[in-house]
Amino acid sequence: MFNLRDREWGEFKIGDLFNVKIGQAIDGNKVNLIEGKTAYITRKESNNGLDGFIDYRSTFLNAESPVITIGNETAEPFVQTFPFFTGTKVNILSAKKAVSSQALLFVVQSMKMHKSKYSYSFTINSARAKKQTILLPIADDGKPDWQFMEDYICEREQGFVQQYVEYAENLLRECNVDEVVPLRKKAWSEFVLRDIFTTIQRGKRLKTADHKKGHTPYVSSTAFNNGVDAFISNQDGVRRFNNCLTIANSGSVGKTFYHPYELVASDHVTQLKNSEFNQYVYLFLTSIISRLEEKYSFNREMNDLRIKRDKLLLPVDDSGNPDWAYMEQYAKSIMRKQLQAYLAHIVYSQ
Repeated sequence: MFNLRDREWGEFKIGDLFNVKIGQAIDGNKVNLIEGKTAYITRKESNNGLDGFIDYRSTFLNAESPVITIGNETAEPFVQTFPFFTGTKVNILSAKKAVSSQALLFVVQSMKMHKSKYSYSFTINSARAKKQTILLPIADDGKPDWQFMEDYICEREQGFVQQYVEYAENLLRECNVDEVVPLRKKAWSEFVLRDIFTTIQRGKRLKTADHKKGHTPYVSSTAFNNGVDAFISNQDGVRRFNNCLTIANSGSVGKTFYHPYELVASDHVTQLKNSEFNQYVYLFLTSIISRLEEKYSFNREMNDLRIKRDKLLLPVDDSGNPDWAYMEQYAKSIMRKQLQAYLAHIVYSQ
């Protein structure tokens, strides 16, 4: 097992190890956010900086990989291993010698140690990025030990993969269900949201400036990363939910996610909860409720009254009631297929 304490470390300027440049401006009027297939990386602090996939024809495509991107104002570094577009608020760091993506992941962790010194009033622009020093393990010649960094990350990744395999195999046994009747062969009927969920409650506003860093997911109206916008530790003046759905009532209106963990909800999302539902029923409902995105927009937000009155089509049993057992079995059958595909991919990759 590789041990960081057994290594000698040295200071290096980013500019000595990497070529640093800024991204190119993207013309928002020419971006197709619907049919896009190319990653758009921004200064976001989550989801690897990914802000969506765009359709944009330009010579500004960053095709070199792997590279590191750092948001000017957030100073959050990420490793990118695919072609992407980005804007002028992001620095792009390409190693001056061939370095693996695993070694770059190691470097990113060292860069994060300096994140707190930067802010919206003191950004990590390209000039400051070049001068920033970071600590890295060194080889006998005093240069960065790239091989050690790669091996260390590979060992950590393998450990995480093994944890996932054990988790997936246990979950697969739980999802071992018989053949499920196709959706098209089930009878469906309309139900009002307030008749499905026993608790419908909006989150509470918490200004970004008041966020305290922590480990509790802060869920807002972002369409990515399961709605998680940050991790905080605030205890007072917040609204905490757990084991529920959240639906965005502004921003990405209608976007619905399931949360099996405790979270802090912003006022841009509403909790939908029924203590009798298990995770599979919730997951089935997530896909149904997300269809509400089609009827809302930035100009027509989803207020508390509208949410409670909204109707959903659900599969029903012989008595005309929601067929919760069927929904659970159907969600398990989908989960089983996905888990089998993931495990097959892991075996193939190894």
